[in-house]
Amino acid sequence: MLLAFWGWLFSSLNKERPSKTPIERLELSIRVTAKCRYNAAARLDWQSKFSFFTTTFLSLGLVLIPLLQNSGVRLVYSPSVLNMMSIFLAVAVLVYSIVIATARYDVRSENLTDCGNKLKELNRSLARDRARVSDDSEILDAYQQRYSDIVTDTENHSRDDYAFAMLEMRRDYNLTGLSRARVRFETLVQYVSRYVVPSSMILIEMLFIFDMIGFTSFFSPYLS
Repeated sequence: MLLAFWGWLFSSLNKERPSKTPIERLELSIRVTAKCRYNAAARLDWQSKFSFFTTTFLSLGLVLIPLLQNSGVRLVYSPSVLNMMSIFLAVAVLVYSIVIATARYDVRSENLTDCGNKLKELNRSLARDRARVSDDSEILDAYQQRYSDIVTDTENHSRDDYAFAMLEMRRDYNLTGLSRARVRFETLVQYVSRYVVPSSMILIEMLFIFDMIGFTSFFSPYLS
């Protein structure tokens, strides 16, 4: 029992359960790649939504600052500081608008989802044909070519998409204990790092506005 726990803790067993035949290795590749493409599509979809939210939030701040200036409300900052922040927000909105336009998150996410759907259908078709033929080698070359044609039509997934697939596909990957915790931690760090810059900009805008109307004093000692 102690040896079993030791093996689980340090994932001493093979991380990928061995496949016995070439056709089984192809089936595994199809399943894993399909999962990775779905993960990549979900990642790009979240990036698209968060980029749009960031642009919207920054734009609202860009509108709010001059409205408060003209409303007669007593503001902590001088007009020059408010104008500086307005210019910063305008540039930030412009940059994020360009990022969204050039990244084409929605189109790429749709293409990756379509690729995952094609791979799932290919796997079902392979299972049906394996049940029909007596020798798997009769259909192996044809399905390898079909698999290659499908995956080369779209962009590749990232390393963290593959890591998430390893964590989710427990039947195919025996990743346990500390190894599983390490992979999960590294993957989450990679995932969260994409949102550090836009989240920081949103936080800075919120704190600046709260300082501006006197609710807080995070930046006011340095900008007043």
